[in-house]
Amino acid sequence: MKMMLRNSGLLLLVAIIFSSCANNVPKKISEKSLLWKISGNGLKQSSYLFGTYHLLGDKFLSKVPEVQQPFAEAKGVVVELVLDSAKMISVMMSKAIMTNNTLSSLLSPADFHRVDSVLRSLSGYELKTFDMFKPAQVSIMLMLFQAQKENPDLQKYAGTALDVHFANVARKNGVPVTPLETMEEQFDMLFNHFTVEEQAKQLVEMVKQNNATAKFSTEMTKLYFEKDVTGLGELMAAYPAEVTGNMDYMLKDRNIAWMKTLPELMKSRSQFIAVGAGHLPGENGLIALLQKQGYTVTPVTK
Repeated sequence: MKMMLRNSGLLLLVAIIFSSCANNVPKKISEKSLLWKISGNGLKQSSYLFGTYHLLGDKFLSKVPEVQQPFAEAKGVVVELVLDSAKMISVMMSKAIMTNNTLSSLLSPADFHRVDSVLRSLSGYELKTFDMFKPAQVSIMLMLFQAQKENPDLQKYAGTALDVHFANVARKNGVPVTPLETMEEQFDMLFNHFTVEEQAKQLVEMVKQNNATAKFSTEMTKLYFEKDVTGLGELMAAYPAEVTGNMDYMLKDRNIAWMKTLPELMKSRSQFIAVGAGHLPGENGLIALLQKQGYTVTPVTK
């Protein structure tokens, strides 16, 4: 059980990608880039914003050589979350596990069988193995397995997850690392924003839309490899809520909260900010929010 919890916790970081492409219909950005320079508005040194894909390892950095210098020269690194392995299991136990309910109780026999069939086809696991987990955790696992199945090219870029890589290298080099959220905050967002009954309904609807989810995953990965952050925002806007869900609380609200922290960090020293790529586009995306505060945000290309 401890190994299962540890693995489930590690899935959280990579699985945020599925919440990292939802946003309002984005403003047009003509240039395709994952890296954006932030300057002006009184900044003495520029900072950089990089959109990550949490399913990619650090081998992908060979495809974005423009990231190397800004990251190396930054005096601070900002990431969504710094995983604390020492407290991972205890936090998971408190956030992702149901103590007074089970999946088999929340789902009808027909729906339990439906979810079980899809989970088996994608991973080989039986749903009863995760009977005590909240439905949101099963949704995350299904999304991850779906992405891996539909996008074999992801295996080409293995290694340490990009966000973890940036944090690890920065700490090794004595560069301050600032997480925008705590583990407790992010786990609460994933597992406690909706009731378990609401999560169960969302899980079933997602499984019913399995073909659309698979197509979405493939298109999303393609757009990321093309460095098309605007396309990512448009992709999510084009899909039904049964596939994407209501993600304002995972994107818009978090972006607004982060904008209360980022200006002071950038004012104090140059920062390399690495967050899910879907946090960048749209009228509530970080690019637009930074521009609204008076910063100049420009794409960095090869």
